Amino acid sequence: MKNIIPILLLAIICFNCKQEKKAENASAVEEIPATAVLAKSRYTVGDSVGIGFAEKATEVNISLDGKIVLKEQLITDTLRFATSNEKTGWHQVVVKGMNAKQVSFSDTIAMELLSDIIPEEIKFTVLGQFPHLKTSFTEGLEFYKDELYEGTGENGKSQLLKIDLKTGAALKTLDLDKQYFGEGITIVNDKIYQLTWQSGVCFRYNMDFSLEKTFTYYFQGWGLTHKDNTLMMSDGSNKIHFYNTEYEKTGDLEVYDHNGPVRNINELEYVNGFLYANIFETTKIIKIDLQTGKVVGILNMESIIPADVDARKDVLNGIAYHASEQAFYVTGKNWPQLFKIKLTDFRIF
Repeated sequence: MKNIIPILLLAIICFNCKQEKKAENASAVEEIPATAVLAKSRYTVGDSVGIGFAEKATEVNISLDGKIVLKEQLITDTLRFATSNEKTGWHQVVVKGMNAKQVSFSDTIAMELLSDIIPEEIKFTVLGQFPHLKTSFTEGLEFYKDELYEGTGENGKSQLLKIDLKTGAALKTLDLDKQYFGEGITIVNDKIYQLTWQSGVCFRYNMDFSLEKTFTYYFQGWGLTHKDNTLMMSDGSNKIHFYNTEYEKTGDLEVYDHNGPVRNINELEYVNGFLYANIFETTKIIKIDLQTGKVVGILNMESIIPADVDARKDVLNGIAYHASEQAFYVTGKNWPQLFKIKLTDFRIF
């Protein structure tokens, strides 16, 4: 026992020496200050962005999202570049060059772009209304070959439905397993896609509602629509995710208005280059320019909320466009009616 104590003391001393050595080495590593900096990180599309330099720099290249936007041989103060054609959202600026000591540098800077458009109010006219199953917690709504399909949510109640528009009755029903909370739907080339909320699973069905395949994604599933063979999906943030029909990621888009990111994007419908989207827990549908991410218009749907609906709980959700009628059909979770509307502001539409 007496021999053990000196050994333990020696081990403790050695350990402490190693820790002190690590601390000395860590303090010896100095953080190299950036040569190029932005005065701020948030701008509006169309702004001229100024990059300041802490010292004289030569052979400077500035790239935005991997594309060179400016080259200068000698800089002593500030460089500026325009942002007229960029999408909204976060962008990566990389500044490379030689500093005053003729040492190369590369500084990476994050920059956020807001929309330069103030969304305009889109007017609409109610053309009619139809019965809607009050038991349907609507998460997705879509016309396909003039027939109406609906996806509903809640664990143990989620369904895929084919609806008789005139009566509101379900012509065909598929119950999801109780572990799944159903979300948005869309139909491409005779295949029905249905998201789930937190399970990370997308189901693909044949038109007879038989399951053909499942896909996996790694965030929440909210709304779903498509353009040609590109699926477009929301996740409750301000992002739209793009996939091919085999659910391979092909890109994304960040949605902004003039104030900043527009979050809680829910049910989606694609029409003529634009996305129409419910904003969760509001009475608004926004119109998004698919090329830029900018919100260009807003529909306030408060006037159509049924009198017996508590819109704080049973929120507006569900947008389906009928192309031959050039009309939208909209409803909400557990609403007793489905409304047919037509946009009257053609300058915006």
